[in-house]
Amino acid sequence: MHYPLTLEDEELWLLPQKAVYWPARKCLLIADAHFGKASAYRSLGQPVPQGTTTANLERLDDLISALPCAQLIFLGDFLHGPGSHATGTLNAVRAWRERNSTLVLTLIRGNHDKRAGDPPLDLGIEVVAEPVLMGPFALQHEPDAHASHHVLAG
Repeated sequence: MHYPLTLEDEELWLLPQKAVYWPARKCLLIADAHFGKASAYRSLGQPVPQGTTTANLERLDDLISALPCAQLIFLGDFLHGPGSHATGTLNAVRAWRERNSTLVLTLIRGNHDKRAGDPPLDLGIEVVAEPVLMGPFALQHEPDAHASHHVLAG
């Protein structure tokens, strides 16, 4: 199930799984994944449940298996914080990446990414600053207006 939306003659699908799919580009847009959020809180001594990274990766698997995706763009906040670099979190993301090795991954840095640091290089994620201009869209983390493009933001 999706809600189709047309902007500048480009069809986008708004998905209930907190994602946008761009069929013409076979591109999935995800904002604020915050992988390792629970690990980051636990590293600060706060007791929180485990499994949030696994649940988020399973949601991505479901989307990727349902849609013909060639590219996945994270619109910021891939990792939650410095504590997100926990071994368990990164190993789960690495295993997911191995299963999706042909998928082109791009991360547009968000505010949490600046604090957390870039994901490890072995994940094969291109990390860039905002905005990324793609067709008629400015892909960004922050919803600031762009002078010439429609903004798709986290």
